[in-house]
Amino acid sequence: MPVLYGVVRFEPGGERRVRDTTITFDSPASAELFAVESGWHDYQVTPLFFFVDTVPAPAAGRMLLGAALARSMRRAGGR
Repeated sequence: MPVLYGVVRFEPGGERRVRDTTITFDSPASAELFAVESGWHDYQVTPLFFFVDTVPAPAAGRMLLGAALARSMRRAGGR
């Protein structure tokens, strides 16, 4: 799985409070270039990790039910 990168921009001052985050870039260099071209002064480039659950495909019965509902809606609308 390829790594994506983002840029975290900080508010002015010493607290290092996050102002905003911009995603996604294919490389740290492209993220850095974005920050420089945008005139950002206090930022950090970081790899991004997305934690998502794997969702199984719907059961065949559920897909068939959806198709049946779509057909019934078309018939009802055509009357």
